[in-house]
Amino acid sequence: MISSPLKIKARARRVVESALRRQAKPVRRLMLATGRDRSPVLPEIVQIESTNICNAKCVFCPRDEMHRSQGIMSFDLFRKVVDECAELGITHVRVHNYGEPFVDRQLVEKVRYAKSRGIREVGMISNGSLITEPVARGMIEAGLDAINISVDASGREVFESTRVGLKYDKVIGNIERLVRLRSEMGRRRPKLILSFVRQNNSADEQAFIEHWRRIADKIHVTDLHNWAGTLNTESDVNYPCYRPWLTFTVLWDGRVSLCCADFDGRTILGDLNTSSISEVWNAEPYMRARRLHLESGGPDICRSCDLPSKDSPLWVVKLKGFGERGQGIRDKDRE
Repeated sequence: MISSPLKIKARARRVVESALRRQAKPVRRLMLATGRDRSPVLPEIVQIESTNICNAKCVFCPRDEMHRSQGIMSFDLFRKVVDECAELGITHVRVHNYGEPFVDRQLVEKVRYAKSRGIREVGMISNGSLITEPVARGMIEAGLDAINISVDASGREVFESTRVGLKYDKVIGNIERLVRLRSEMGRRRPKLILSFVRQNNSADEQAFIEHWRRIADKIHVTDLHNWAGTLNTESDVNYPCYRPWLTFTVLWDGRVSLCCADFDGRTILGDLNTSSISEVWNAEPYMRARRLHLESGGPDICRSCDLPSKDSPLWVVKLKGFGERGQGIRDKDRE
């Protein structure tokens, strides 16, 4: 049961979020006026695409629209990116982007290296199909902090018809074994997060979710997003998205893309084969992308994306100096 103070805090947060969303245009103007095309903070999360190869063909995933080459990041390039993160004090690294990370047979060693360099949080998203016992043990021993596995609450038939190429019983078995091994090894990590795409909200679906709520560390129930307008081009989002200011996405070949939704690398902002994170982060391509985002909802890939509708607009207070100017939003709105 949630205590009254927590309920009040959650209610107050929703009120503030609603107010911010209604003032999206003044927020954009204020960010431009205060020079927020340049991010005053380093990225909170660096997302390193271990591979963009996948062993599944999910019906809601636009892999047929991905035309860039497929491959696996070399260990040398991975080491370079992680070393830069460690030197900059970036504490959160993800080893996935667009693909099934466990296709990369060096993934356990990559996670081990990231942890050895002092990266506080190393996480990933997986479809769970390739987590064999040796892989599970290896990840636990390497120090993986969190793994988010995508499943469906509507059972075997829905799972196998939507996640083509995967076997429901195998994935569930892999998850159960990971939990068992973690317990047997006396570890609390990796934290297990199970993500369910909301389907029909039936009694069976709810019972399934409640079953796993007792096993997983966290349950995440979500709606599908439109993959930056690829699945559908409708979006009424006009509040700035946090990703160009707080995340940094490195594709398997070292190029830096705008965000995780830019699965085909349409908006490339740099290349870590020839530059560093700090050199790319506030260089002109990144700043131009942020300006377009604030001025017109662009770059093009942003205009029809609905991902920001799932985010809290409170992210803007993380930009140094911006929170203190909050009153300016109301003042400018009156002009």
